[in-house]
Order: sequence, then structure tokens, then C-alpha cells
Amino acid sequence: MLNYQDNRIENSQEVKSDKRENLNLMLFLSGKTISLFGSAIYAFVIGLYLLRTTSSALSFALNLVLYTLPVVLFNPIAGVIADKFNKKILVVGSDLINGIFLSLIYFIITNYSFNIYILYFSTFIMTTLTVFFDIALESAKPSLVRESGLVKINSQARVIESLSHILGPLMGGIIYGFINLKGFILINAISFLISALIEYFIDYQYNQQLEEETGNEKNLDTFIFKLKEGFYYIFRSSNLKSLVYIFIALNFFFNFTLIVPLPYLLNTIWKIDPNKYGIIQAAFPVGMIFGALLTEKIMGKISYNILIKNLAFISAVGVTAFALPIIVFQNVPTSNFILVYYSFLMFMSGISVAWIDVPANVIIQKIVPQSILGRVLSVKMSIIKIVVPIALLISSAVIKLVPVSYTFIIGSVIFLGFNLIFFNSTVGQKFIQQNIDSEISEL
Repeated sequence: MLNYQDNRIENSQEVKSDKRENLNLMLFLSGKTISLFGSAIYAFVIGLYLLRTTSSALSFALNLVLYTLPVVLFNPIAGVIADKFNKKILVVGSDLINGIFLSLIYFIITNYSFNIYILYFSTFIMTTLTVFFDIALESAKPSLVRESGLVKINSQARVIESLSHILGPLMGGIIYGFINLKGFILINAISFLISALIEYFIDYQYNQQLEEETGNEKNLDTFIFKLKEGFYYIFRSSNLKSLVYIFIALNFFFNFTLIVPLPYLLNTIWKIDPNKYGIIQAAFPVGMIFGALLTEKIMGKISYNILIKNLAFISAVGVTAFALPIIVFQNVPTSNFILVYYSFLMFMSGISVAWIDVPANVIIQKIVPQSILGRVLSVKMSIIKIVVPIALLISSAVIKLVPVSYTFIIGSVIFLGFNLIFFNSTVGQKFIQQNIDSEISEL
């Protein structure tokens, strides 16, 4: 009889545990969806507004720079803080402050004056808070579900992230045509507040693993040491170091040739419909999803190091296709041609990025121990992102000096030159021949 009662109690606890885990998953996905879609739509609408009102590539590029700087400056710090402090406070607090902040921006531009510097300021603050939100929520995943649920929460989160990149520009294009900027900022503020409310009810201690803490772990010296650990680990590994060099060059190339010149060409010179512009932008994440689905098959046929070399050379030459319609057509191409042609190019660009990025994360996860993985990833991202504002500002300056078609060609020549130098160097040759298993044993 006692055994029967014990079994009933265990079964009841298991059911309760399943319900709490499912509730955690639902709340996590709901809060993340609202927060991500709000940020994606905001980024698109503000960028489009700046292009349409100022007709300046520099204004557009400066806004993009302000999306990147917080990642460079605060990502490593956010990684250490997320490991040491209450994740619930960081997650809920970030969205709550974002909601309050955007509400204040709405109040200011409605009752006082409005200028683009307010948009720049709001972009920087919003992105800074999002850095802490992202790191805290990512590192909280193992505490929200049991180990058996990690694959599920990660895969579903990836779907939401991809959908936000696809639907954000589409929804942004529609919103831009029907709602003024002030109304949009208010809606976005409300979305962050709703997201914070949902995330408040997540159980962040559901699968919390207790860790032994020493008394001196919170002092400044230890904090700085933990920051340095990520840097030291990357530059001790020849494979990781080579990956960082390649990604620095790739990020410079991508941001210099596409992120500023293409929106400038489509919106300022050709003035295409915002809805069609949104579709073209959405083609890139669609390509990334498609590429990610094929990554496993591709890696089964060709080693990653050879794959990245081939893709780097193909991308360097292939980007010139973005300039072809400007050269071939004497007048502005038809809107349907622009839509189909550039959507296809962005789709192919998304596939290329997926085939480089997804396997790179797999390699890093194989090489780096779990105990330091978060810091290594955040440091890697900060190092790589340093080149982004530089590339964006140089690109916007070049557009002022030469026709936009030249920007695509200049970027192509620079990246092709890097590939020829790097992959023929001693470091590049070692990277191509590098065996990942030997790299692991090395460390």
C-alpha cells in the first residue's frame, strides 16, 4: 500500500514537473517572440525612415553602427554578469526598461521637438539593453527546462529568431505605410512591457544546478580575469584564431558591400516600394534557414575548412552581381525585375552565410569546454563586430565619392585580395589542413 502511494506521489510530481516545464517553454517562446519581433521591426522601420527622410547613406550607416557598438562594448561584460547575477532580474529588467525608455521617447517627440539624434540615442540604449537581455536569456536556457528539453528549446528559439528576420522587414514595410513613426514607437514600447510581464512568470530556478561559490569570486580582479580568459583561450587555439581572422574579413566585406550600398541603391536611387524592399530584405534570412537545413549534408561531403575557403572566393566574385543591373540598364529596371533579381541574390547570400556560420559554431562547441564557452563566444563576437562600424562608415563615405556600383566592386576586390593572401599564407595553409580532433587534444 505504501509503495502504491509513493508511486502516486512520484507520478504526481512528474506530471507537475512536466506542466511547469511546458509552461516555462511557452512563456519563454512567447516573451522572446514579442521582444525579437519588436526589435526586428523597429530596426527596419527606423532604417527606412532615415533613408527616406534624409536621403543620406551616412545617416543610415550611423544608425547601423549604433546597433553594433553595444555588442562590441558590452557583450563580454554581459557574459560575465549573466554568469554571476540573477538572470530573472536581467531578462525582465532589460525588457521593462526598454518599454519605459521607448515610452519616454514617445512622450518627448509628441510634446516637444523631434530630430534624428533622438532616434540615434534610442537605438544605442535599446540595443545595449538587448545585449544584456540576449546573453541572460541564452545562459538561462539550461535552468528553464530539464536536460532532455534543451534541444527543443534551442531549436524552437532558432525558428523564432529566423522568422523575426524574415517577417520583421515584411511587417515593417506594411507598418511604415500605415502608421506614423510616433505611433510605431508607442506600439514597440507596449510590446516590450508585455514581453517583460510574460517573462516575469518564468521559473528561472526550475532546473537550477547549485554551484559552489568562493568568497572572492565577486571582486574586481576576478571579474577582469574572467573577461581575459575568453581572449586567452581564442588566441591559444590556431583554429579559433584563424576563424576569427576569416570572420573579421567576412564581416568587413559583407557590411561594406551590402548593408549600406544595397538599401541606398533601392530606396534612395531607385525608390522602390517599401513592401518590395521588405521582401528583398527578408530573402536573406530565408536563405539562411534553407542553408542551415542543408548544412549537415554539405559537411558530410566536404570538410568545413575547405568549404569556407571555396565560399570565401565565390562570395568575393559573386557580389559583383549586385552591380550588374546598374551597369546593364541605362534607366531604372522594372520594379518586378528588381524584386526577383535582388531577392534571389539575397537568398543565395543567406545560404552562403549559413554554410559558414553554422559549422563554425559546431567547431567552437567541439573545441571549447562548456565552462568557458559563453565567455569565448561573447569575446569572439565582440572582436569580430569591431570591424562592422568601420566598414559601415567607410562604405557610406565611398558612396558619396563614387557611384554606388563601384562600392560593390571595391568590396569584391578587397575581399578577394584578403582571400588570396590569407589562404596562401602559412596560417591559412595550416587552417585548411587542420584536423579538429588534433586541435582538441592540443588544448
